Amino acid sequence: MTGAFDSLDELDLDGHVRRWSAPGAAPADGAVSEWTAAAQQFAARLQDDPAGPTGLTDDHWRAVGQAWSALLAGAERATGPQRGEWLLRDLHLRSWLLQHVGPRKGVPLLEPVAVLERALAAMPMSPPEAARAAPHWRELDREEVMALRMIRRLLAPVRPLAGLLADHPRWGEVPEWERVARELP
Repeated sequence: MTGAFDSLDELDLDGHVRRWSAPGAAPADGAVSEWTAAAQQFAARLQDDPAGPTGLTDDHWRAVGQAWSALLAGAERATGPQRGEWLLRDLHLRSWLLQHVGPRKGVPLLEPVAVLERALAAMPMSPPEAARAAPHWRELDREEVMALRMIRRLLAPVRPLAGLLADHPRWGEVPEWERVARELP
């Protein structure tokens, strides 16, 4: 798709939705910096109003969610996972939206369970493994230290959603991860 990264700062929310929903957007090539800029500009349009976007219908929210997911999938296809960069951007935006807009049934972008389950699924090791490694993190190689740090990064968007997720069956895993995270680099 030619021009996928042109004039990103000039697009409004609907412009971003159209751009990243277009059939040619998925195979777009681009550098990490271009995909990062695209994700930042899209998220900025959603976060322009401190109270969150208001007045969007459920259908509009679904279109926004599909375009956001397409943008991040395109970024990962073009650049690789970048140490979880695209996943973390997604989790943080979803968490912010849930805090400012609230959940909406039938709107995947605004479902808190997705944040919890995706964060837990991405944990690079089990809590017992992390607990064993944490006291000795200075002795570990860079990849192992980065894996331990990822645990803290994955918990960050989940924490603020405690009120929305406290009844979820997997919420009980979060305090276990939190105990481990206190000892992590």
